[in-house]
Amino acid sequence: MNILLAVAAIHAVVLVIPGPDVLLVSQTALARTRRAALLAGLGVVLGISVWAALALLGIGLLFGAFPWIHGVVKVAGGAYLLWMGVNLWRSSAGPDAQAAPVQAPLSDLAALRAGFLTNISNPKAAVFFGSVFSGVLGAQAGGSLKLAAFLLIVGLSAGWFALVATGMSAAPMQRAYLRARRVVDRVAGSLMLGFGTLLLASRE
Repeated sequence: MNILLAVAAIHAVVLVIPGPDVLLVSQTALARTRRAALLAGLGVVLGISVWAALALLGIGLLFGAFPWIHGVVKVAGGAYLLWMGVNLWRSSAGPDAQAAPVQAPLSDLAALRAGFLTNISNPKAAVFFGSVFSGVLGAQAGGSLKLAAFLLIVGLSAGWFALVATGMSAAPMQRAYLRARRVVDRVAGSLMLGFGTLLLASRE
């Protein structure tokens, strides 16, 4: 139980730290709909599930043995985040950036895909989960303990992103967004560009 509590505490801290995942779900909730934000959050959770499962299977060892695989994933992820940042800047520069109530509708599949790609494109997630499972669980952890940790991480992630999507899509939040839409989109775009640049520039 103490091990699972430690996993929960570490993951909770990582979840609440603003990053590309939180930024995407928040911006989708503000500019689109609650449904789109929830689906984007679900996509992020699916990405987290993949990285957590791969960490359990030893992807950290794979990255260590074949560094070029990590490099390819990192470049692809950085490029994707840069692309998202540019799109946010472009949407904020349109003539109707402040007049339109919300951005164009986002299909369920597009929202889910955006969340999944945002998370899965960051190989640092694999490094984090690898360190959590190897450092906290220990190399001798049994299958049942690893499964419990996996389910705990997925459950915490789902709860957190559902909370973000629901809270940020509330009517008062969307009205505030409409009053400062151009600024918010440019800040979000700049942060995405920054995340992408840091990912490309990182050496680990």
